[in-house]
Order: sequence, then structure tokens, then C-alpha cells
Amino acid sequence: MGELGRKLRRFFRFEGVSLDVVLVTAAISYVLQINAIVGDEPLYMIAFYTLLPWIPLALFEGIWKVKNYSMIAVLGLFTVLQVGHFSEHLIQVIQLNVMNGTVACPPPVDTIENAMRAAELGLRDAAVEPSYYSTARIAQAGADGLPRLDAAGGYIIGPAACAVFGQLDLGVVHLVWELVGYFGTGLVLLCFPRNIWLFVALLALSWHALEHLTITYFYYFEQAELWPGFRQLWATVPVEGNIYMAVPAGQEAAMLNFYEAGGRFGLMANNGLFEQLTGFDGMPGRAELHMGYNLAITIPTVIGFLVELRNLRSRYLEMAFSEMSLEDISRLSTKVDDVSFSRGDVILREGDPATHCFLMKEGRVAIYIDYGGPQERKIAELRDGALLGEMGLIEGKPRSATAVALGPVGCLRIDAATFADLMNPNEGEFRSEATMRQVLKIVELRQTT
Repeated sequence: MGELGRKLRRFFRFEGVSLDVVLVTAAISYVLQINAIVGDEPLYMIAFYTLLPWIPLALFEGIWKVKNYSMIAVLGLFTVLQVGHFSEHLIQVIQLNVMNGTVACPPPVDTIENAMRAAELGLRDAAVEPSYYSTARIAQAGADGLPRLDAAGGYIIGPAACAVFGQLDLGVVHLVWELVGYFGTGLVLLCFPRNIWLFVALLALSWHALEHLTITYFYYFEQAELWPGFRQLWATVPVEGNIYMAVPAGQEAAMLNFYEAGGRFGLMANNGLFEQLTGFDGMPGRAELHMGYNLAITIPTVIGFLVELRNLRSRYLEMAFSEMSLEDISRLSTKVDDVSFSRGDVILREGDPATHCFLMKEGRVAIYIDYGGPQERKIAELRDGALLGEMGLIEGKPRSATAVALGPVGCLRIDAATFADLMNPNEGEFRSEATMRQVLKIVELRQTT
């Protein structure tokens, strides 16, 4: 992986947030997670409480990434979303095929009707009030709507196969997710028009979005009850704490709308529109089909992101060193560190050895002689785009002045070896006469301000 691995680590680590904030967030997340588990909350609520503290931190870091890396950060965001989306589908398929799960999304709820059916079947005390909680476990139903039994005569029990957050089969949620991915991928394609992998991802997203547009249309607009069929009935049973189980309790004859009769499966899934129109029976189930769709989206998106990640570069370096090639700026971006200072912080101190310099991204810095002493004198004020502390590196002498932040200041820290490389037109990784002249030009500009 080499350089690509370094860029991956840099892109996905927290750079705009301090380590202390990350550790505090992790501790809060852990406490909320344990509390949800002890409280017998369903899986999606445990996941929600675990992720909740990370949301503001992730938003702040995301804004920082976009500000520093521009559209590559946006592409990275959509890549993470697609990987997360595929993971949801993968978990649903595992729940369905490995854990005896049932696709019932959202799961049956412990309502009065479902509780009464359980009482009639002798599965619960009629005096126990319904909780209106969603069921966490479901006994599989046979073709007659009654429980399927294993070899020992017991129920075949598994989870509601709705992945972690429980909303995969809620059409409008899925549609919004797909449309965000579709338009987002189209947006980044405007910036990376030569990335063939993103075109492949956009084509797969187009078909997947069409599937969910169809499902959503049937759900909201084809509501006339025209199809004779059967609705599954459920009985809900308390298991432990806040955990409830749904047991199949037969079927009732009913007139169904197109969505209930098959429209929920979309175009190509088993029982979907294609099978209903052609009579063909052999398409994969909706869960497996949509996992395949997302695999066809996720793989090219990840590859497309990795292709562009090779060109990851700080836009501040790109502005400051405009005469450098984009390849050199990308390499330089992996050699600098982002640092920030608060109002009153001493960034450089007079008399200290010169081991690094800074390229200012934002904020204002005051330069003092004899800072804090009887002869204190302010000699300059620097703003974004200026080099700070480079004279000590150029002259090989200790710091000649003290730099103090006048407010929040963001900088790129360039170590002495990298700066020397930039200033050497004959040797090193960045040997370039034009780059050296540009650095000296920035220095001269600062000296005249």
C-alpha cells in the first residue's frame, strides 16, 4: 500500500478534532451503549445510542475535511455511506439466511390486537397490558400463516431481518438514501470526469434508484384494494425485560393493494413486477437482490475513491505553491501536519532552535521582539497565506522573534528537512527551481508587510 496507505490513514483519522475530544466522545458512546444493552433496548436503539455522540464530532471533522481537501473529501463521504449501506444489506442477508430471520420491516408491534391473539393461543396472560414495543424475535411462518416447526417440534425463531437500524424495507428511507447517493456521485463526477469507476457506480445507482422509485410509487399511489389475498396475523409474547417475540397466528382473507400483493418487491426481485408480468419464477429475494445492487455500487465507488486518493492534497498547499506539479503537492501534503492555536498561544518563541516552520491557513499572528520583556515591541502581523518561522530555517539560526496567536489560528507544520528539500533545486524529492523561487517570494512578501 505504501504511499496510498499513508494517505488512507491520514484521510480517515481525526485531524480537525483534538485527541481529548475523541477520547471523551468514545467514553460517552460506550456508557450509552452499555446503558441501552442493560435496558434491553432493541438492536437499532443500541446502535443509535452508540453512534449518537459521534454525530457532532463527525460533522465537524467532515466540514474540516471538505474545507482542506475539497471534493476528494466529498467523494470520501459518499464512499463511507455506500460501504455502510452495503453493510446494512449484508447484515440483513446474514440474519435471513444464517440466523433464521424473517423479513418483517418494521417488525410486528406488541399492540392490543397482537397481545389478544397471544392470550387466545395461551401464550401470554391476558391481564398483561401491551407494551407497544417492536418485537425483537420472530417465529417463522409457513405458507398457511402458522408457525414452522423444527425437528424437535419447536418454533424456528430468528431476528426481524431488518439489519441494524431496522429501516431497510421502509421505502421512502431507502429512496432518499439512493437519491442522495445518486446526485452526490453525479456531483463528484463533475470534478473527476475521467474516473471511469465513478461512472460505473452512477449507472448502478441509476438502476437501484429506479427500483426504489417503483417501490415508493406503489406504496404511496397504488393503494386501491384490488387483489384478493391474505394478510399475516401475529401474536406477540413477552420474553424477557423489554424483549417481545412475534408468533404467526394464521392468516385472514383480505383485499390487497398492489404494494401488498407484490409491489413491495420492486422490479426484479422474487414476487416483483417482472415475475408478475411474465409468470417467471426464479428471481432472487429482495434482500439478496438489493445486496447485489449495493455491491455493484460499493465496489466501483471504493475503487474510484482510492484512485482519486492518490491525488489527495491540501488546497492550502495548492494555493501557496501554485507552481508545483499536482503530484508534488500530493506528496508534500502527506509530509505536513495540521495544527491549530487559540488566542494568546505562543506559536514560536524568540531564542528557541528553528526545527520547523508554518504555512498559515487562517487567522492572525502578531510578531514581537522581546515579548513579555521591558523592550517588547510588535513588529508585524501575519495573515493566512504567510510563512511563519522560515527565516530560522533559511539562516540556520535560533528564532529571532516571538509569534503569538491573535485569535484562532490554523497552520500547516513543515519540518526542517521537508523545508530544506523545497529550497533545494538540485537534490531531494521536490527539487525545483520554480518551487524555491516561490518560497522565497512568499518570504519577501512577508518581509514587506
